[in-house]
Amino acid sequence: MSNFTIKSFAPYSLNYLIYIQNAFISSKDEVLKFPSLETTHWGLLEDKHFRESYKKVWGEMVRRISQNSLTDHNGILVTEQTLFRKLFKADEQGEKGFEESRKSFYAWFSSLTGQLTIERAADHIMYYEIDIYNKVSNTIYRHDRTNQELLISLIYDECLFDVSTGYSWHSIVSLKDIFLDKKTLVSIINERWNQGET
Repeated sequence: MSNFTIKSFAPYSLNYLIYIQNAFISSKDEVLKFPSLETTHWGLLEDKHFRESYKKVWGEMVRRISQNSLTDHNGILVTEQTLFRKLFKADEQGEKGFEESRKSFYAWFSSLTGQLTIERAADHIMYYEIDIYNKVSNTIYRHDRTNQELLISLIYDECLFDVSTGYSWHSIVSLKDIFLDKKTLVSIINERWNQGET
C-alpha cells in the first residue's frame, strides 16, 4: 500500500490530561502516579464531577486531533484554556490551580525528559523493534477513503478513566502499551483500522 503512512507524536493536550489525571489520582491516595504532587490547592473538581468533565475534555481533544493533528501545539493550554479549565472549580482557586498545573506540566514536558524522551523511546520500539509500518501496512484492509494515514498519539501513561480511545485512523498508545504490551499492539491497531470509520 504505497500511499499508506504512519505519523506518531506526543500531543501536549493528551499528555497534559494524563498529567492532571495522575495528579488527581495521587491526591486521592489511590496510587502514586507521576506527578505525585500536593494538588488540594489546585481547585480540581470533586471526584464525580472531575471524572465526567475529564471524559468530555478528553473526547473533545481526541476528536480535534483526529481531524487535524496540527490542532495540538505547545501553546494549546493557553489558546484552549477554556476547555481545560473545565477540570477546575470556577473560582480563583481553580484559576490559580490551572495556571500552576500548566506551568508545572510545561516545565516537565518541554524539557529533554518530557516530550522528546517519550517520542524517541516510542519511535525506537515501534519502528525498529516492532517494525510497525511493515506489519500494519501488510495486514490492513484497503479503504476507499483518501485518508491513508494512521495517526498515533503517544501518551506517557495509560488513561485510567473510561474515555474515547480514538478512531480507526487514530490510535492512542501509552508507553505501557509499547513496552509491556508490544506483542498485541499491531493487532489492536489493525483491528481498529479494519473496522473502518468510527
